[in-house]
Amino acid sequence: MVDVTAPASPPRRTQFERRSSTRASLVASATRAVVSTGPSTAVADVARQAGVSTGALQYHFSSKTDLLVAVVETGWNDLVECTRSASRSGPPAERVAALVWSVWEAYRQPSVRAAFMISSDPNLDSGVAARINDAFDVARTQLDQLWLDAFADLDVPIERITMARRFARSHLNGMVVQRQMASVEPEPDAELELLCDAVLGILTRPSA
Repeated sequence: MVDVTAPASPPRRTQFERRSSTRASLVASATRAVVSTGPSTAVADVARQAGVSTGALQYHFSSKTDLLVAVVETGWNDLVECTRSASRSGPPAERVAALVWSVWEAYRQPSVRAAFMISSDPNLDSGVAARINDAFDVARTQLDQLWLDAFADLDVPIERITMARRFARSHLNGMVVQRQMASVEPEPDAELELLCDAVLGILTRPSA
């Protein structure tokens, strides 16, 4: 006998799940808009991309500042998670390569690009800048700790490991900026290999 019982309907989402989904959609739309047109993008354009009314957007984010801060927080969280997923086992050279490449891949994600664009906007007012700096400080602390954990077995000062991470970050930031310009840049592989060698040198050079 053939079972013709209709498949069970999926459970209805709770109000919290629906609100979370809408909020995530708005942040994703704002991220795309920032990457496309910059932090000055209009709230109405974000709402249109998300398929909701401006009023619905304002229900979730009372101001454009709140929306931009959410975009930045999402970007920094994605950067931390990409770093967290990198392999932190094997010889130091392998660990350095895994961490550097994970950050490079994170920097190519729209969420992280949008976070950088907003954070580096010279037209941010002081109130917005302060809130964004708070989000950055949280992410920086988490990233520093991930690197400290990855190289805890090396007989080097904590400050050296932190310096190595921030050296890598600065160089990677420059690579991202270069590739946003009109000039044609080579594939990043060779440059990333040189960066990994430099970071490894910072970590393993003898203490003075």
